[in-house]
Amino acid sequence: MNRNSNNLLHAVIVGAGPYGLSLAAHLREAGVPFRIFGKPMHSWATQMPEGMKLKSDGFASNLSAGSVPFTLEDFCKLTGRDYAPTDHPIPLEDFIAYGREFARRYVPALEELDVTSITRQCPNLQPTPDAPGCECAFLVTLENGDALLARHVILATGVSLFQYIPQDLCHLPKDMVTHTTAHRTFNHFAHHDVTVIGRGASSLNAAAILHEANARVTLLTRAHKIHVHQPKPAGQRRRSLYQRLRHPSSPLGDSLRSWLASNLPSLFKALPGPVRDLLVYKHLGPAGGTALHGRIKGKFPHLLGWSITEAELMDAPNPHDRRIKLILTNAELETREHITFHIIAGTGFRIDLRRYRFLADSLRSLVHCRKNGAPVLSHHFESSVKGLYLVGPVASNSFGPLLRFAAGSHFAARQVTERLVQTLATQRPSARPAFAPLPARTTID
Repeated sequence: MNRNSNNLLHAVIVGAGPYGLSLAAHLREAGVPFRIFGKPMHSWATQMPEGMKLKSDGFASNLSAGSVPFTLEDFCKLTGRDYAPTDHPIPLEDFIAYGREFARRYVPALEELDVTSITRQCPNLQPTPDAPGCECAFLVTLENGDALLARHVILATGVSLFQYIPQDLCHLPKDMVTHTTAHRTFNHFAHHDVTVIGRGASSLNAAAILHEANARVTLLTRAHKIHVHQPKPAGQRRRSLYQRLRHPSSPLGDSLRSWLASNLPSLFKALPGPVRDLLVYKHLGPAGGTALHGRIKGKFPHLLGWSITEAELMDAPNPHDRRIKLILTNAELETREHITFHIIAGTGFRIDLRRYRFLADSLRSLVHCRKNGAPVLSHHFESSVKGLYLVGPVASNSFGPLLRFAAGSHFAARQVTERLVQTLATQRPSARPAFAPLPARTTID
């Protein structure tokens, strides 16, 4: 297809992680015309530490290929890698390699280009994209200057744009306060005082790796305890029928609540919004995976039950000698000072669609969101903007905690594909509206 033609593409996928690749595989099998943009498994390969192991079990880390599956187990057998459905933490590098091989097999048309702009264009240049019944399309511009029109755009960019650093630390130099996603390796922190904030998987992974890289690491959290999943003793790996019925296995864990969240995300969608928010917040709270067992407790100082009330930069003649002074307070209103060379925030992600800088302001403002920033989505992941879909962790407040993990890619791909197949079947080529000419390709310096 001529990339600067006025052909109207049915769908564009932005992002090539587990959700984008799974959806592309489903659309390809269903015969839905689409294009997909992004580097395969890019966030996994650039924003997670080397040597990390997945928190999810092997059987819960599959991408979805449609009727001809290609599981992580299939990939490991093919390449001679170690694998077990449970009780064998999956190395990050193996999961990245699996995703890239999945892309090679099922998404051969993947275009490794970034999308720089998405706007809406209406027939005959009508300036009312929010008008009821308007047959608008999306004008998608790529980093190489190419542009195309699509009826549907699916954002599958994960959470990499939503890193959250506490407001109390935002005034400090950015080279001294970083998010866990900013680091692939930690060797450059050897023999330095580094404070890791948080108690989730990312912060515990960072703290363990820092300690093993000879950094003087301190773990700081306002919680009074941290939790690391314990490997199951060999004698408990085979569960009785009673145990399996009472605590059924699922990609999210062995419990009835996890089984319901894994198998009935559409039912979760029917719950009132505040109830969904509470369940997502409380289910599967912060914890380290089994690969961290024995690498946290007693290995380095833990400041538990302390909150940051003040943070200031301590100047020094040599910039390399600068330090950060934290004033900490606990529940008993006791205070203490803590001085550190660097802070790594393992404080997770907060949905903020303003981080989608490639979305035009006029388009983003039409996306209805709840008070917590989560977009309001239909049963097919469609936002309030007709034709704009959001899949992955950004949809967890609509469909539950399953969408925070790769295991949710099957449900999302199936739902969106069903919708796009329906719209393709009802589309009449003779009724195609006339759009303004695409902009000429520009030169990128």
